[in-house]
Amino acid sequence: MRWSYILPRFIFLALIWVFFFFAFDPILKWSLRKGIEKAAGARVEIAGVKTSFLHPSFDMTGVTIGNAKEEYSNLVEFSEVKFNIAGAPLLEKKFVINEASLSGLKFGTPRKTSAKLLLAKKEETPQFVKDLKKESGDMAADRMGDIKTGAAKDLTVSADSLSSVKVYGELQKKYEEQFAALKEKADFKPYQARMDEIKKKYEEARAEKNPLKQVKSYAALQKDVKKLTDDFQKDRKLIEETAAGLKEGVKAAEEARKNDIDALMGKMKMPALDTKSLAGMLAGPAIADKTQTAFKWLAMARKYMPDNSQKQILKADAKRGRVVHFPKLNAYPSFLIKRMAVSGELGLDAPLDYSGSIEGITTQPQIYGKPLTASIKGAKGNRALDFKALLDNTGTSMKGDLSLKYSGMAVTGLTLGKPGSFGASVTGGTGAFNGNLALAGENIKGEALFNIAGAKVAPDTESIKFAPLKTAVMNSMSGLSSVSIGVKIAGTLKAPILALTTDLADKLSGAFKNAFGAELEKAKAEAQAKVDAALKPYKAKLDALTSSKQQELKDKLDAGQKSLSGSGEGLLKNLKDQAAPGKIKLPKFKF
Repeated sequence: MRWSYILPRFIFLALIWVFFFFAFDPILKWSLRKGIEKAAGARVEIAGVKTSFLHPSFDMTGVTIGNAKEEYSNLVEFSEVKFNIAGAPLLEKKFVINEASLSGLKFGTPRKTSAKLLLAKKEETPQFVKDLKKESGDMAADRMGDIKTGAAKDLTVSADSLSSVKVYGELQKKYEEQFAALKEKADFKPYQARMDEIKKKYEEARAEKNPLKQVKSYAALQKDVKKLTDDFQKDRKLIEETAAGLKEGVKAAEEARKNDIDALMGKMKMPALDTKSLAGMLAGPAIADKTQTAFKWLAMARKYMPDNSQKQILKADAKRGRVVHFPKLNAYPSFLIKRMAVSGELGLDAPLDYSGSIEGITTQPQIYGKPLTASIKGAKGNRALDFKALLDNTGTSMKGDLSLKYSGMAVTGLTLGKPGSFGASVTGGTGAFNGNLALAGENIKGEALFNIAGAKVAPDTESIKFAPLKTAVMNSMSGLSSVSIGVKIAGTLKAPILALTTDLADKLSGAFKNAFGAELEKAKAEAQAKVDAALKPYKAKLDALTSSKQQELKDKLDAGQKSLSGSGEGLLKNLKDQAAPGKIKLPKFKF
C-alpha cells in the first residue's frame, strides 16, 4: 500500500470536511447578515444557520430585521426558513427546491437593542414623501389667525416668479419642435413622387400592344391609385390627431396656474381650502412613512426580479456575440422554489394567525414558464386577512396584480394632521383595509381605502388662534364615529404619484368656508386676477402659436389633398377612356 500517495489525499479530503463542518455555516451566516443589513439599512440578527451537503438542505432560524426609521422596532422577523435542494438539478449547478417553509413571520415587533447601524448610509427621502409632508406643512395653523381683507392689493406679482410662466415657455418650445416634425411629415413630395411613378406606368401601359397585358396593367394602376389615396388619408388623420393632442399640454399650464394662485394666497396668509389640500394636510403625515416603507421594499423586489426575455435579447445583442440557449426536456431554471409555505402572526396586541403559500419563485421565469403566485389568508372572530398576488414575467414585459383585504382590525389610536397645525385623533373602533395594485413593467396603478367605524373622533384645535375657525372645526367633527381615508396610486415604483382623500376634508372645507365666508372668496378672486394679468401675454403667445401652426398644417394638408385629388381623378378618367368596353370596370373614388 502506497501511504505516500493515499495519506496526503486523505488529509486534503479531511481538511475540506472540517472546513464545511465547522467553518462554512458561520461564514454563510455572517455573509447573509451583512447582505440583509445592506439592503435594509438596519441591524440584523440571525440565531443560526445550518446546511447539509450529504442531503443538500438549508435551515436558518431566529431572524430579526431592524427598522431603519424606528430604532427600537423590527421591520420584520421570522422564526425559521428551511428547504431541501433537489439532487439531480444540482449536478447542473441549478438550485431547485420543491418545498420550502417560512414560519413565524411577523411585522413591526419591538426590540430591546438599537437597530441603527453606525456606518449605515442615510436613506434619502423619496420625492413623493417630501411632497406629502410639504402639503401638510403648508397648512400651518398660525396662518389662520391673520386673514386680511384686500391683502392682495399690497402684493405685486412678477412673471418671473410664476411657475406657470415657465410651463408656458416649455410648452412653446415643445410645440415648435413637434409642429416642425408634423410639418415635415405633412410634406406632399413623397406622395407626388408616387403619383409620378403611377403616371409613368400609365404611359407604359398605354403603349402596350398586347390587350391582355394592358388590361392587367390598368387593373394594377387602379389598385396603386387607391393605395396612394388610402395612405394619404391615414397619414392626414394621424397628423391631425397628433396636432389636436398637443393641446393636452395646456392642462399642465392650468395646474401650474392654480399652484401660483395658491402660492399667492399663502403670501397673503390665505390657506388653500380645497378638499385636496385639506386631505393632504390630514392624511399626509400618517400615510407618508408607511408608503415610503412599502414602496422601498416593492422597488427593491422589482430591482432583483429577472428581466424579461426581450430585454435579455437586447442586452445580448449589444455585445459582440449572442448567447443562444437551447432548452431541453425538463429544463430547470438556475434557481427555483416551486412552493414555499408561509405562516405567521399579524398584529401585536391580539395577533391574527395566518398561513398560505408562494409558488414559482425563480430567477428565470421564461424557462419555468409559470407566473409567481401567492395566497395568504387568516381568520379569527370578526377579523379576516386575504392577500393575493400574481407576478407574470414569462412574456415580453412584467405584469402583476396584488390585492390585500384586512377587516376587523382594532384601532388603538390614529393621529391625523400635524403638530402646530390642526387635525384629529381617532381612538377605538374597528378598521377595514381594501387595496389593490397593478404593475405593468415599471408603471403602477392602484387604489386603497381604509375605513374606521365605531370610533371616537376628537378634533385637535389647540393651535388654532382664530376663534370663529376653531369653533367651526370643532362643530364639524362633533359626534363623528367613522373616518375614511383613500389613496390613489399612479406613476412608477421609483416615482409614485399619490392622491389622498378623506371624508374629514369635506367637513373641514365647509368649516373653513363658514368661518371665513366672503373674505376668502374675495382674496382668492384678487389673487387669481393678479396671476392672470401677469400670465396673459404668455398665454396669448402660446394660443397664437398653436392656432397659426394648426392653420399652417391644415393649409399644407389641404394643398396636398387638392393636388392628389386632381391627379388621381384625371388619371382614373384617362384609364376609363382608354379601357376597352366590357373589359375593365373601374370604380369611382372619392378624393
